[in-house]
Amino acid sequence: MADLSPAEILLDSLVPAQRLIRRLQAVLKAPNPYVGVDLSPEAKAARAAFQSVVQHDLDELTAQREKGVALVKLIPDTTARTVIKLRYGLVGSGCEKMPHFKIGEALHYSDKTIFRYHQKGIDQLNQLLEGEKV
Repeated sequence: MADLSPAEILLDSLVPAQRLIRRLQAVLKAPNPYVGVDLSPEAKAARAAFQSVVQHDLDELTAQREKGVALVKLIPDTTARTVIKLRYGLVGSGCEKMPHFKIGEALHYSDKTIFRYHQKGIDQLNQLLEGEKV
């Protein structure tokens, strides 16, 4: 199996990152303990510290995902960009990858054409990533 390119590594991380973002948001929105349960000051401090750590991790993860999404938006070929967005969950909920055959159905292209546009999007994203390092 060939090594993944930087663009493929970035894109493969977007859907799991979105899932984790949603889970961390749910943790922060979790209700306080049951009514009538009084927490000790130490427990309140520990909960606040935990929430602070979760918020920090959530902010970092969100920033990394937004950077990846912003780079995808810079892909010059509009069809390749659309294929990449659909494939890697950058439309809708962002929690699911779309199979190539469904992308073909949605865009009215053959599977072979979708694979070509997918590779073109990967190549252009790799070029953008290389330019970012310079």
